[in-house]
Amino acid sequence: MSVPNPEQERVAVVSGAGTGIGQAIAVKFGGLGWRVAIGGRRVDRLEQTASLITEAGGTPFAHALDVTDPGSVAEFFSSTEKQLGPVSVLINNAASAVSGPLETATPEEINSEISTKLTGSLYMTSQAIQSMRREDNGGDVLFITSTSAVEAWPHYVAYSAANAGVEQAARSLRLELEGTGIRVNVLRCGNTKDTDFVTREMGTEQMMVSNRLWFRHALVRHTGLMTPDLVADAVAAAVTLPASVQYETLVLSPSAPLEELPTDFEKFIEGMIRRHMPTS
Repeated sequence: MSVPNPEQERVAVVSGAGTGIGQAIAVKFGGLGWRVAIGGRRVDRLEQTASLITEAGGTPFAHALDVTDPGSVAEFFSSTEKQLGPVSVLINNAASAVSGPLETATPEEINSEISTKLTGSLYMTSQAIQSMRREDNGGDVLFITSTSAVEAWPHYVAYSAANAGVEQAARSLRLELEGTGIRVNVLRCGNTKDTDFVTREMGTEQMMVSNRLWFRHALVRHTGLMTPDLVADAVAAAVTLPASVQYETLVLSPSAPLEELPTDFEKFIEGMIRRHMPTS
């Protein structure tokens, strides 16, 4: 069993590929000349990603996907195999989150955050493993998680729990698949801008309240943020390693800018606006 090198074409699946990190990963794989199946609930967003994959040099296949629905997941993989062939790379990227105290979250929001990140990742991975085993050539399963998986992160309680569950699932699955040629990796991300739910809440009163709480607990200490492209570079590095080695958990965090660290919340917000929300 072997894992192809970056110059060899592979079939990759990326969930939540219509925006942000998922889109950046899909385009990165396109730049490697791969066939890339992209899924998400908003098909119109997938069309833009597909165009970018083609421009980068890859072959896209866009298909509606709701990772919380096992029927949708099965249909997505069946269609992908018919169109592109057996899957050799799975990136579990889909996520949902709404910031705020747990007592104000609706049951629907709690269920969505857990089912999208945790349950959906397991549905996706089960199907991907079956596809990889059909060719018996191994492959890569990579879970995108958050630093909230290992740090106490108030106002993201359900999302944090889901990410922690994903990381435990990955640890168990890694042992389950030893000797099969299927590698299991976690990429744990620090604060990243231009993701779907961050963009949606940008500038809202609730986001300000949450950021104040996070700053007080030193969960955010400076104005550095990562971009989706940087996350995509790390993902590509993980899944193109030689077959004889693997990462288990990669932790990617933004570095502090070369400037005085903010000493209070007001200076922190001023710095964030200056660096990430320029007026011109």
